[in-house]
Amino acid sequence: MIPDARAAKLRHPMSGTIELDRDGHHLVIRFPYDPYLVDEVKALPSRRWDKRDKCWRVPATHAEAVIDAFMKHGFEIASEVMGILAGTVEVADKPKKAAKPTESTPQATATAGPSEDGGPWTVLQLNERVREALRVAFPGRVQVVGEVLEFDKNRERKHIFFQLVEKAAVGDRPAATVDVALFERTAQRVLPLLESKGMTLRDGIEILIEARIDLYPASGRYQLLVDDIRPEFTLGKLALTKEQILATLREAGLHERNLALGLPTPTLRIGVLSSPDSDGWNDFLRELEGSGIGFEIGLYPVRVQGEELQRTVLGGLDYFRDHQDDFDVVCIVRGGGSRTDLAWWDDEKVARAVAEHPLKVLVGIGHERDRSVLDEIATSLKTPTATAAFLVDLWHEQAAALQDTAERLRRAATGVCDRARERLADRAHLVVRAVSARLAAERQALVAAGPRLTRGTRHFLHERNRDLLDAALRIRSVTAARLRDEHHSLDRAAERIAERSQRRLERAGSRLHEAETRLRLLDPQRVLERGYALVRNPADGKVVTDAAALQSNALADITFRDGSARVRVESIQPRPG
Repeated sequence: MIPDARAAKLRHPMSGTIELDRDGHHLVIRFPYDPYLVDEVKALPSRRWDKRDKCWRVPATHAEAVIDAFMKHGFEIASEVMGILAGTVEVADKPKKAAKPTESTPQATATAGPSEDGGPWTVLQLNERVREALRVAFPGRVQVVGEVLEFDKNRERKHIFFQLVEKAAVGDRPAATVDVALFERTAQRVLPLLESKGMTLRDGIEILIEARIDLYPASGRYQLLVDDIRPEFTLGKLALTKEQILATLREAGLHERNLALGLPTPTLRIGVLSSPDSDGWNDFLRELEGSGIGFEIGLYPVRVQGEELQRTVLGGLDYFRDHQDDFDVVCIVRGGGSRTDLAWWDDEKVARAVAEHPLKVLVGIGHERDRSVLDEIATSLKTPTATAAFLVDLWHEQAAALQDTAERLRRAATGVCDRARERLADRAHLVVRAVSARLAAERQALVAAGPRLTRGTRHFLHERNRDLLDAALRIRSVTAARLRDEHHSLDRAAERIAERSQRRLERAGSRLHEAETRLRLLDPQRVLERGYALVRNPADGKVVTDAAALQSNALADITFRDGSARVRVESIQPRPG
């Protein structure tokens, strides 16, 4: 594979050239002196420095090694050199082709040596002989089917090198791979043709190529040189995949489930799955915002092609399912692209998630002519702009329908009210007549009942008056007896209180006299008058009762009956025992 030329150009922006020498046998390499590039050319087989022309010469049979080494440095490569690499220009000093083996001489070709003396082969000679044997064994083009790998990261190069992979029946590792070279001239012819058929070459798609089998002698690398790519094979495979997914959904009864869902009125809360940087999203948003309608739009960013599409779209569908109460509809929008770009949407997991989604899904993927699996199982609006226009038109239809419904309700309500008003007027007249008749009847009944009520009332009041007089006599008699009893009780209680109070006063006087006598006896002055003395500590004025509380040479205050004195303690003699 050719290393990334763009990264190399940043380090070595050279203006070197690679041309075919006039002898047709050698490549001529010229560049300003640079030790890094000198090391590159010295790594080439059979290189030689030409002092006279100030250039490097390399046998033209090593054209691929030369291009591999210097294309990454931005060298200008002559078209004849590219022709050698592509096989359209013959090199004069190529070894003669080996005779095609026949049934009569199979061993002679296999054991023939590279030189007349039968010496050992060099690696290059061996590879060249194998290359010739391959060309003899496969003189024409072969058709090969495989899945594209490593194309996307090399698509910007002039010569595109990638692989075809045959997947294993079990596991992720491929069963087989083969290197493929798509040279510039072939790519300029094939890739635009594929795009005109609605196909973009990319990793992950299965293609059928027509190629020549070749071997690069410098490395012994076996590869296929692409001559043509059949778009009808890939597009047919994509269509088959789409039909298989639809068949699976039909068997599960899911192909019309989302189509059958309705839209709420009004449909204003719009959930969107799209790439925020895509033209499709911008077209969709511009159409909605230009309508002047108050749509609430929630965008969940997703990848609209590539291996991340499935994961991000499934994550977005899960989000809108978990928040279905916040949205009225989900829109999936993506701008145009080739049929192979849009084929990423033909994914069974994505299709099943759309079919089972609780919200109605509107699909605007690609152009008018494009149809994915989602267009078959959900409401297809073809393009992002058409999807937005559908929502705008739907809102106008819903608004018009609501307005029409409101007008019909107004007319119906007016009629109902008019008829109800008439019925109420009729009933009012009936009620007035009925009430008047009833009042007249009640008035007559009251007039007739008046004398009876008067007699009955007088008799009732007379009976109640007599009852009240009897009750008053009984109350007065009972009250007088109760008052006499209470007066006697109060007199007895006053006598008991007087007696008890006198006894308590006498006892209190006795106790007071006894306390006065004890206080007089215990008065300290009387004790002093009997010849005793009182010792106090002059520091705090407290009475000293123990000799141990005094200290030698300390002061003490002594109070006598007729005065006091301050003395100094000379010694302390505690009581024995």
